[in-house]
Amino acid sequence: MPSLIKIGLLWIAVVASALAVTHYSHVSRQTYGQLTAMQREANQLQVEYGRYLLEQSAVGSLQRVEMTATNGLQMRTPEADEIVMIKQ
Repeated sequence: MPSLIKIGLLWIAVVASALAVTHYSHVSRQTYGQLTAMQREANQLQVEYGRYLLEQSAVGSLQRVEMTATNGLQMRTPEADEIVMIKQ
C-alpha cells in the first residue's frame, strides 16, 4: 500500500511538472512574439528618425535659406556702396 501512495504522488508530480512546462513554454512563446513585434517597431522608428534627420537637414540647408530669402522675402545681397563699416 505505501508503494501505491508513492506511485500516486509521483504521478501527480509528473502531471504537475508537465503542466508547468506547457504553461511556461506558452508564456515564453508569447513573450518572444512581443519581443519580435517591439524589435520591428524599433526598426520602423529608426527608419522614420533617419527620414526626419534628412528632412531637417534639407529644410535648414543654406541653399534653401537663400532661396526663401530671395524669393519669399525679396532680400538681396547689398551692393558695395550700401555696406557701412562701424568702428568702435
